[in-house]
Amino acid sequence: MVVPSLKLQDLIEEIRGAKTQAQEREVIQKECAHIRASFRDGDPVHRHRQLAKLLYVHMLGYPAHFGQ
Repeated sequence: MVVPSLKLQDLIEEIRGAKTQAQEREVIQKECAHIRASFRDGDPVHRHRQLAKLLYVHMLGYPAHFGQ
């Protein structure tokens, strides 16, 4: 079963709701995997949403080099 990618607002809420740094990293790692898969599939419809989430992840200090 494929879990759908989060919306930016939902991603922010999940990250802010994380109790520990490890939980935050887990949320970000899962969403980055979804973003990578979306880029790999060449999904042009949701590309702008994925880029917005990628920018947010980068602003938090996590690696986002795969979006280049």
